[in-house]
Amino acid sequence: MKHLIPLVALFLIIGLSSCEDVIQVKLDKGEPIITIDAFINNLPSTQKIRLTKTSDYFSQGSNVPISDASVKITDIDTDISYMFNEKSAGNYVYEPSVSDNFCKIGHRYELTVTYQGQTFTATTRLNRTTKIDSLIAKYEDGGGFGNGETGYRFSFLGFDIPGDTIDYYWIKSYKNGVFFNKGSNINICIDAAYGNGADGFPFIPPIAEGITPFGELFNKNDTCRVEIHSINRETFNFLTQVQNQTTNSGLFATNPENIKTNIRCTSNNQVKVIGWFEMSSAKFREKITP
Repeated sequence: MKHLIPLVALFLIIGLSSCEDVIQVKLDKGEPIITIDAFINNLPSTQKIRLTKTSDYFSQGSNVPISDASVKITDIDTDISYMFNEKSAGNYVYEPSVSDNFCKIGHRYELTVTYQGQTFTATTRLNRTTKIDSLIAKYEDGGGFGNGETGYRFSFLGFDIPGDTIDYYWIKSYKNGVFFNKGSNINICIDAAYGNGADGFPFIPPIAEGITPFGELFNKNDTCRVEIHSINRETFNFLTQVQNQTTNSGLFATNPENIKTNIRCTSNNQVKVIGWFEMSSAKFREKITP
């Protein structure tokens, strides 16, 4: 009898495996959706707007670049337009000069993209930002709650601008020119904290130390660059949603939802578009590890 049970189990496994059928699931291909990535700032560097079309759900490739579009940003307060020219597939750029008035704090701006007879628009306001007083490098010996690696962790010292205005910031950090761009690395705040009540205060430790993401360390002669970009409340909510959706996993994961957009097709409300338009003032500081 003791030999019978393993034999029965073996026959059951063979029987079940012989009855397996491969089920091919055929999904209808949806229409590609236009994607517009338009985060612009007033730093003296090339400004870029990225236009693409979404690919199929199971596609292993990246989004398809959109060429031959007309892209411009108009300062609503001065009625001056700035044309973005296609430099490479899907990448439309503007080279600011010291003599133009591109990106003025307090001004309202409108993005206009024209492609294949359709017009896409969005508007935003460019808000003020604050400065970074200093970057601080602290050596980690790999002990304590670390991962055993040694290196430097950076933090910054800075203060929110005092006043009646609620300021929203996006703090971006780079290691040797490479942007920490994971969803979990999105470092945003209201005034100097995560809610109202920190007006004029120094940025709290989770934000100030967040420029070195968890699991990352800087080595000797590495360069840390930190930028503080002003954003508006709608962009703060958009980035919060992006962060939640890109880190939505594990036991307590929630149902995914469509990411918001502030861009719409004004020529045909049936045409879908996704993406975001924001104009930011920004300041930065860099430091090389000792």
